[in-house]
Amino acid sequence: MPEMDLSASAAAPVRALFLDDDADVLAAAELVLNRSGFVLATVQNPEEAETRLAADGFDLLLLDLNFRRGDTSGEAGLAFLRGHMQNRPHLPVVVITGHSGMAIAIEAMRIGAQDFVVKPWNNDRLVASLRAAVTQPRAPAPTPPGRDLNLERSERDLIRIALERHRFNISQAARDLGLTRAALYRRMEKHGL
Repeated sequence: MPEMDLSASAAAPVRALFLDDDADVLAAAELVLNRSGFVLATVQNPEEAETRLAADGFDLLLLDLNFRRGDTSGEAGLAFLRGHMQNRPHLPVVVITGHSGMAIAIEAMRIGAQDFVVKPWNNDRLVASLRAAVTQPRAPAPTPPGRDLNLERSERDLIRIALERHRFNISQAARDLGLTRAALYRRMEKHGL
């Protein structure tokens, strides 16, 4: 992904979308970021965020992890982030969290967030984090290699592996597979082994 030159921000300002249910937080972010050369759009619920992300070309997503007053689990935000990473893995995300705690912020990083900023934020830290997210984005995690999830084939392969490991000693293979000898014989017959 090409790096963005923020020194030319007058010609091409960074367009960011901030999802947070707190209007005061959104207003404070607007003041700071507009002065720092960002164009900030704000939304207060995940549905509105999805609509805006689908319609507009944003360079960055700022994401609160809790969308309802009193909710501090971060689960709603993590679920939104998971969906976002599946649909738009190249759009950088910076998590803005106040109540969820460090463990949830770190989980957001594992899912694919570029960085996190704790509320109440330091203005310089917020701007630096957002600029870094746009100019030095982390590569999305590679898609894991395809895996055969067919239960019948997987069961047949596991039986074959257990038999070979134990040199076709049925008792030991059955114990390794957590089966009785009779159950292993039935499954071997089922799979033509």
